[in-house]
Amino acid sequence: MVPGGPRGGAGWDRRGVWKPASAIAVVLAAVAALAAAVWSVPAAPRPLCGQVTAARPALRHVIIVMLENRSYTQLAGSPAAPFQARLARDCGNATEAFAATHGSAPNYLAVSAGQYPSSSVSGCAYLACVSNEDNIYQQLDRAGLTWKAYQESMPSACDKSSAWPYKIGHDPAIFYAGIGAAECQARVVPVADLTARAGAFYNDLRSGRLPSVAWITPDRINDGEKPCSGSCALASADRWLRGFLALAAAAPEYQDGSVLIVVTYDEGRGTDSKVGENCVDKTADLHGRQPSCHVPLFVIWPYARPGTNSTFLTLYSLTRTIEGIFGLPCLAHACNPATTSLAGSGFGF
Repeated sequence: MVPGGPRGGAGWDRRGVWKPASAIAVVLAAVAALAAAVWSVPAAPRPLCGQVTAARPALRHVIIVMLENRSYTQLAGSPAAPFQARLARDCGNATEAFAATHGSAPNYLAVSAGQYPSSSVSGCAYLACVSNEDNIYQQLDRAGLTWKAYQESMPSACDKSSAWPYKIGHDPAIFYAGIGAAECQARVVPVADLTARAGAFYNDLRSGRLPSVAWITPDRINDGEKPCSGSCALASADRWLRGFLALAAAAPEYQDGSVLIVVTYDEGRGTDSKVGENCVDKTADLHGRQPSCHVPLFVIWPYARPGTNSTFLTLYSLTRTIEGIFGLPCLAHACNPATTSLAGSGFGF
């Protein structure tokens, strides 16, 4: 399912391994240099992933980043996404990861609760996505742990109305009835620019107040949905991701190995795509019958094992991973025997 890349220069080979061009190496070197400069700590730039340690540090923070609307084969080898091509080579690159369904909103809800309301598949006018189900946010609350959702371009805290370029369907925490108004106001926070050295996310990073789970949602200009022609939208998302990871990787907590970052896409595109499609059908997925369900997924951690990993994963695997790291009981489809955690699956943790 991994396409061959172009001959000469950068491209994906038939094993799914990216062969970088020198220009891409320069890009990642710039990211590393920026990461080292953000905090005034005298230290040489370190690789984003692939470091070796005798004693694996404990994970204390998980950052989930959701981008929009690209299948694995649409991203692999795209000249519009050189930074993600480098991530695919230098960090953990899940080559068999799949969404939960179509459309967009239920995939966000699937990660945060291990399931989604059936009414959400056609999109989130607010009431269509409201849920009384348990979720990772309330699980973290009960365990005495912390969470926060950082929403780029959200007009106000816990905003439950879409306003371009903010979209409520990409903000799952606001839909859970068990999260009260005061908590939602405090923990679902607006950020003008998630790549800037300012705002709620940067302040929490710099002050050592990063929550146990941080949900990161770029706005629709930066998540792959920018209304422009050709590959412009993907290129914008790639630039945004480079800037965001430069900021996050500069944090002392990332450098000491206590922060895991998972970057994925909500869903892909393809001729098979239909609202409510069962994207966790392993047989159909692995036989290539549901290409629109096949999404990119990167595991970013200083000690992440670089390169491709063909473990079968779904967005419910993220739910299970979070629950496993923090000792929480599994929710709904995260409990399914076919739902594999990223932990213990060859990514290095």
